[in-house]
Amino acid sequence: MMTHTMQFVAELQEYKPRIWRRFQIRGNTDLADFCYALMEMFHMGGHLFDFNIKDDRYVLPLPAGLDDWDDPVKNVKGITINKLFTKEGDSGEMWYDFGDSWYVKVKLETLNISEIIPADELPRVIKGKGFGIVEDCGGVWGLEEIAEGLRTGKGEDWEDRKSWLEEICPEVLEKGLDFFDIDEVNATLKAGYVATIYKKMSK
Repeated sequence: MMTHTMQFVAELQEYKPRIWRRFQIRGNTDLADFCYALMEMFHMGGHLFDFNIKDDRYVLPLPAGLDDWDDPVKNVKGITINKLFTKEGDSGEMWYDFGDSWYVKVKLETLNISEIIPADELPRVIKGKGFGIVEDCGGVWGLEEIAEGLRTGKGEDWEDRKSWLEEICPEVLEKGLDFFDIDEVNATLKAGYVATIYKKMSK
């Protein structure tokens, strides 16, 4: 089965050196699945998120106390990305984990790529750099402290943080934050991670 394919570039905000991904995905992908694919690309887990594009804010799952939010919120379920990204250059931003506050900016590079790609090969990352985030490290500042500790072997509470990393993310200790395994990311996407997490979190 063939389908219309879109190409995006996504970048973790406020962190240097750049951590980014260039990827291709079906145009009829639900925004929910699109966000879960982004989460996998950047080693994100199962925290709440929202997605902002063209003055609209989409959330899944819809949190309690919705009437107390300052901005109107829409549910991402049933919204396809080809209805939101309609021309090249359109951009949106995912806010992941409302505590640590990770922001990923997403820009549409190609509305309909000329290459015909079987649907079962999508989504796929075609280029990128950097490992991604480390869950529950405290956001960008925490990632910067990890980077400093990896570089110098020093820093505030580095030994404690190092022990913590050994338990929750040993790959970072072994290979560093500059490491990016495109084959690993694509294998995970192909294995159906997006569909599995979507079912769990939408119950």
